[in-house]
Amino acid sequence: MASRKRRRSKSSVIKSKRFRNSQNTARTGLIKPREAYTVSSIEMAGSFTYSEAKKEYTRLRNIANKRLQRLKEAGYGDTDIYRSNVGQYPSFKEFSTPRDLYKALSSLSWFITAKGSTVSGQRDTEEQIRDTLASNYGTPQDMDLKKFGNFMEFMRAKYQGKEYDSERSARIYRESLKKGITLDQLKYHQKTFYKNESRLSKMKNRVKGMNRDRTAKEFASALKKRNKKRG
Repeated sequence: MASRKRRRSKSSVIKSKRFRNSQNTARTGLIKPREAYTVSSIEMAGSFTYSEAKKEYTRLRNIANKRLQRLKEAGYGDTDIYRSNVGQYPSFKEFSTPRDLYKALSSLSWFITAKGSTVSGQRDTEEQIRDTLASNYGTPQDMDLKKFGNFMEFMRAKYQGKEYDSERSARIYRESLKKGITLDQLKYHQKTFYKNESRLSKMKNRVKGMNRDRTAKEFASALKKRNKKRG
C-alpha cells in the first residue's frame, strides 16, 4: 500500500517561512525584511525602536563603507551606485533628529540589498549584459560594457517601484550609439527617449536642409513636438 503524503502542520509551515525569511535577510546583510526599514514602517509600525535603529545604522554603515572601498579598488568607482552612495552615510552623531537617522537607515538598506553594491554583483551584472547583448544585438565588441552597465543601473534606480522595461532601456542605449548621443546626454533626456523608444529608432540622424547630425536635445525636442501634435 502506497504511503500517503504526510500533511505538514500549520506551525511547521510558519516555521519554514520564518526560516526562509531569516535566510533571505541574512544573505542581504539585513536583520529584518527590507520593508521594515522604510521611514513610515519605523515611525508608524515601530519596526525599529530608536535604540535599535541607531545600532542597526552603525552596523550597516560599516558594511556599506567596506563595500564601497572594495568597489573602488576593483575599478567600479565610476558607477552610479558608487557615486551616489560614497560619503553619504555620516556617523550617528551628525543627525539632528530621529527622522534624519531613519531616512539614512532606509537609504542604507536599499544600498545593502542592491546587487550592484558588491564586486561580485557588479561582475554578475557585466556577465548578464554580455549575454543580453550577444543574444539580442549580436557581438557586443562595439559597445563599452561598463558604460552600458552604468546606464542600465541608472535606469533601474530612476524607475524603482515603477513599471520598468529593461529591454527598452537596452534598445534606447543601442539607438543612442547609432545617433551619436553621449551617455550624459542620454541620461539627461532619458524620460523622453524611454517613452518614445520606437519613434526614436525611426528618426533620421539628419533631416532635409540640415548639414549636420541632430543633437540629443534636437531629437528630444522633435519627439516632444510630435507628442503635442498627437495630443
